[in-house]
Amino acid sequence: MRYISCLLLLALAACESQNYEADKRQILAKNALRKQLRSFNEYSIIGFKEDTLQTWTDSVIIHPIRYSINFNYKDSTGILQYKTGEVTFTSQGNAILRTQITDSAPPSE
Repeated sequence: MRYISCLLLLALAACESQNYEADKRQILAKNALRKQLRSFNEYSIIGFKEDTLQTWTDSVIIHPIRYSINFNYKDSTGILQYKTGEVTFTSQGNAILRTQITDSAPPSE
């Protein structure tokens, strides 16, 4: 009985779910954006979206995954800046294809 319990526990621990992969990609996306904003230690995420792109500039890569993260931070003058970061992954989600940060409008309340 003890061995069966150990095998069952081992089998459950070895399984990775889709949620784990999505969480891992989200952490990778946040870290990629943080590297580009290295002079700012704090930023607040105010929006997040995951999309599967139907087309991509390179025909070898099919259906890449794009994470769009809306965030804000205070710049060195104390002014609140609103940005959108887009991190694009391969369809398997194991490599980053592109990271881009653009200006965005403040969210409407």
